[in-house]
Amino acid sequence: MFVTSQSCLHNGYVDKSAFKSSLHKSSHRSSGLSWWGERPGWIRHGTYWVLALGLLLASLVDDDPGTVSDAGDDEVAWFVWFVVVILITCVAALVYTLKEWRQVGTARTISRSLVLFAFLLAFASGCLITARQWGVEVAACQLVEAQEVCAGEASPRQVVGMLAWHAADVVPVLQAPQSFEWERPARSDNIVVGASVVLVRLWVAIGVLGVVKLIWDSWGLTKIT
Repeated sequence: MFVTSQSCLHNGYVDKSAFKSSLHKSSHRSSGLSWWGERPGWIRHGTYWVLALGLLLASLVDDDPGTVSDAGDDEVAWFVWFVVVILITCVAALVYTLKEWRQVGTARTISRSLVLFAFLLAFASGCLITARQWGVEVAACQLVEAQEVCAGEASPRQVVGMLAWHAADVVPVLQAPQSFEWERPARSDNIVVGASVVLVRLWVAIGVLGVVKLIWDSWGLTKIT
């Protein structure tokens, strides 16, 4: 999914398909790549899409609010550590993907970013659902006589919708939720939920700023040349 910064030039043409991920390198094979790295790019990228969408759909089709229970301290500690590692990896993957935009092309970069975002939504919503084990509650919301009323436990589908709603609301100027009359499907004042929302919004903000910087740098290079 990630690529090296090396180029393959032929008569001034950059062969973007020739890039291979540094994560796929292996000293145990004659090709210098792992078995997965030797697979065609479309197979690897298609597999990432299948996995990301599969995880996301698992939450979207689940409309059962479930129940809140308690878990042991050991379970919570291991779970928090796992979540932190995965979320940091998501942020690092986005930064790396944007950094290699010029080498792999715009279309591939957008596709990679969407895969990462789908995985981030699926993973974050899954964490919040799992966090019910130690009392994390997310309330389902709906409009009643033009007033938002939140009561009862939110379903996995509503949790995904809540995170997506906050992601769409990152850029105030666009006012995407208001423009599409998209009401927030759930909310919570729990610190775990708040941290998850901040992470999703931060991920989107990094993506937006990264795109702006790349466009600005490209414009500057164009003026110089």
